[in-house]
Amino acid sequence: MNTEDMASLYGTPIWTRLRMYRNPIRMLFSAGVWASAWYLLSSMILCIVLFSVVTSITITSAALVIIWAGLPLLIGSAYFIRGCVVMERGRARAVIPEGLPAMTPVASAEGFFPTLKAVWKDRITQRGLAHFTLLAIPLLVLDAVVWTIWVAFLGAISVPIWYRYIPQTFDGQQMHGLAFGYFPHGPHHKGAIGYFVDSDLSAAVAAVIGLVLLLAWNYVLVATARVHASTVRSVVAGRDPMAAARRVLDNPGPLSSPTTI
Repeated sequence: MNTEDMASLYGTPIWTRLRMYRNPIRMLFSAGVWASAWYLLSSMILCIVLFSVVTSITITSAALVIIWAGLPLLIGSAYFIRGCVVMERGRARAVIPEGLPAMTPVASAEGFFPTLKAVWKDRITQRGLAHFTLLAIPLLVLDAVVWTIWVAFLGAISVPIWYRYIPQTFDGQQMHGLAFGYFPHGPHHKGAIGYFVDSDLSAAVAAVIGLVLLLAWNYVLVATARVHASTVRSVVAGRDPMAAARRVLDNPGPLSSPTTI
């Protein structure tokens, strides 16, 4: 059984787009790196919005329960959370083009209170609430740190083009260059710590260092996108403990092939 079969057997993503190539140059030009960059950027924006909205409506609805006005709002909040999960499913296609497991529908119920109970006992509603509140801030911090460092390394490659347009002032004297470090009195005076780009040669060295760091950081970028997509996938469909048995029963066995008489 190959790796893809094992992944499908145990309900884990195959990562057809977010592949980890051994060749860092191939990795740089793969679709997974740039899909990951877009996915993390959009995640940072939506994490802030959805955390604020979901947290606000849930707390408000729960607080208004004491005057009964919050009960309809609780039902609406649950369906809103499911709608956010649907949106996350669509956005995850950037890194999981084959899509995510199907969402299970809310259990049918008749009447106001049975509907309220059914919608909040729903697994996707509960996991969606946890995802958009408890996990939103840690994921936001992780995505922001990884994406910002990746963009910094990417920008370092183009340093030879724009370093000469950055103004610097040291002890009243102006010069142009790019400072990586601490230079209280200028790049060539006592107390200078770091690397200062003020020539084509130093800019070329900075670009080469940036390229090397970018090639290495691409793996961190894709790994972070995998982590984020896995959390979304766990909201939509948790691991089925009977997945292995279902797979064996669904696949044709050696005795199931038709016999020619």
